[in-house]
Amino acid sequence: MRRSISIIVAMSMVLSLCACGKADVKATTAGTAAETKTEAAVKEKASETAAEAAPEEESGLPEGPVEIQMWTDFNVSEEVLQGVIERFEEAYKDLNYTVVLDKFAGSDRATKLSLAKESKTLPALFLSAWFTTADEVHQGNILDIDEIAQTAKSDIYPSAYDATCINGKSYMIGLYQSYFGLLYNADYFKAAGLEEFVPEDELEIAAWKLSDFQDKILPALGEQFKGTEKYPLGLFAASVQADTHMMNWLSMYGGQMWKDGRSNSGSDENVIKALDTMKAWTDAGYTNTDVATKDGTEVMPDFQNQLCAISHGQYTNYVATKGKIDSGEIGKFDVRLASVPVEDNGTDRNIMASYIYGACIMNNGKEDEIEVAKEFLRWLLQDKESLKAINTAGTPCFPSIAKATEAEHPIYASYEKMSGNLWDFTGNVPGFVETRKDLFPAIQSVYSGEKTAADALAEYSEKANRVIDEYAQNSLVLNP
Repeated sequence: MRRSISIIVAMSMVLSLCACGKADVKATTAGTAAETKTEAAVKEKASETAAEAAPEEESGLPEGPVEIQMWTDFNVSEEVLQGVIERFEEAYKDLNYTVVLDKFAGSDRATKLSLAKESKTLPALFLSAWFTTADEVHQGNILDIDEIAQTAKSDIYPSAYDATCINGKSYMIGLYQSYFGLLYNADYFKAAGLEEFVPEDELEIAAWKLSDFQDKILPALGEQFKGTEKYPLGLFAASVQADTHMMNWLSMYGGQMWKDGRSNSGSDENVIKALDTMKAWTDAGYTNTDVATKDGTEVMPDFQNQLCAISHGQYTNYVATKGKIDSGEIGKFDVRLASVPVEDNGTDRNIMASYIYGACIMNNGKEDEIEVAKEFLRWLLQDKESLKAINTAGTPCFPSIAKATEAEHPIYASYEKMSGNLWDFTGNVPGFVETRKDLFPAIQSVYSGEKTAADALAEYSEKANRVIDEYAQNSLVLNP
């Protein structure tokens, strides 16, 4: 029996938007409650909508039974994802399609993929962050899904849609995004006499001027913490975890880390100036003293335990911190969101890095599995309940979903105002993940006094561009 979904053609909506910091995804009271509520809603709707979504008789789909694997390192609960899968299986029960979920930590992703490629056991569905997925595209492990993506393009934020395209074709359906900026302790700001920099609306994302940040905010916090173990701003260079935070600051003078598909850090005076400024902040006592040896994953616990006033952060960090406060796991304080201040040729603006998390089809060589995986994406794009459910770990890539869930998640409106201030921290360059390994040794060498910022970034760019050139030459997408 061959069947397909006729109602999919009529669908014109969907959602999603998009780096690297490991989010603090430890279960919290607030997070668990939200996930449980979402899971219940998904299960409740499953039976009543299954008939609506059930495929109509038509050719084009493989006959079952067909079982596909779904791999993911999403910060979405297994219960929610399993609920979405059950919803799909119910809609396609006549065709006997099943989806087996394998949810793992992001730190295990590279090893799992490497072993799967070697043993030819890649899954059909892969849900992950775009910045890690892009290299798999160049290696030919991710299939072009442009035809499916086009049906949803009108309801996807342009920044989310464009970022997941290579050589003019889409390779991912963005499901949710995470805006990577700053978290700050508003209580510390007020105690330091910095009330003017704390918005009255606690959900408003603060947008400070860089001059105010350097000349007022950091000095006032530094004076407040003088003689204590506390520090104003968390910086780190021990590993690539949460590297987006440092890349945000490297862009504070409007410098371009990437240009024309290559690393530009060593050639851009404004990027070099930014690294010099970061080192000056540390020398002035405005950051932790152990930048060279501190890991990005260590700053968030410091922030949550009120040892620092400003940390890197994204939506999941914000929700997790508030959840820990509500549960009594950490002391109570007023946690807020902020963007990263930029001074670009005399013009003040604010930025946040964009992390896009979405779904891809892997080229595992099994035609029936690939076709069922594609059908899963088509179904998911028209199943609003499932799209809403997956958005427990970030903000929607789809304006329609953001609108439909704004009452439950008022913070979405705050992020919406920042949608025009996002930047792609990867530059969408081939081999981005590998280029990161050379960035932090460069930063470390500046903090140790071994090299100047100009020399360190020039060396980093040279190494990064060798990686980019090698990936570009071997790319099956750029060289079809």
